[in-house]
Amino acid sequence: MLRFRTAWIVGALLTIAVALLVRVNSTDAHAEIERSEPAVNATVTEAPTTVVVYFSQEVSSDSTVLRVIDPSGQQVDLGDTTLDLYDASRKRVTVSLAGGLAPGQYTVEWTSNSTEDGEIASGTFTFTLAGSATPSASPVASPVASPQIQASATPSS
Repeated sequence: MLRFRTAWIVGALLTIAVALLVRVNSTDAHAEIERSEPAVNATVTEAPTTVVVYFSQEVSSDSTVLRVIDPSGQQVDLGDTTLDLYDASRKRVTVSLAGGLAPGQYTVEWTSNSTEDGEIASGTFTFTLAGSATPSASPVASPVASPQIQASATPSS
């Protein structure tokens, strides 16, 4: 009977230890970026109207924020960071951008608040808005001469 009780206690302690170990390992991770639109380090030819970030864990709308900074250091998002409540996993977050963005490198600053472990994580990534192609003057002269207007003389009466 003593052996059975000892084996049961050892088994219970091992089960508790494994459960605690699994819990500790699962809470070590934070809500990090899995992907974004525009993509991390991407070059885009058209100015995006929003930045979308997909996190690795469910995030809370309380402390999850996206900010977009232009090449001169000015904030160009509209301050409307939104957790997509239609996303069942609660991992998709968006922020709207101002219109008329100039070409250059933009920095996205993000802060996430994981609902899984309550931990705050933050970081940055960039994307580049490529300049539009400006037409340049042709180095070759046009083969057709411009028409010349000739004045006609009319006799006066």
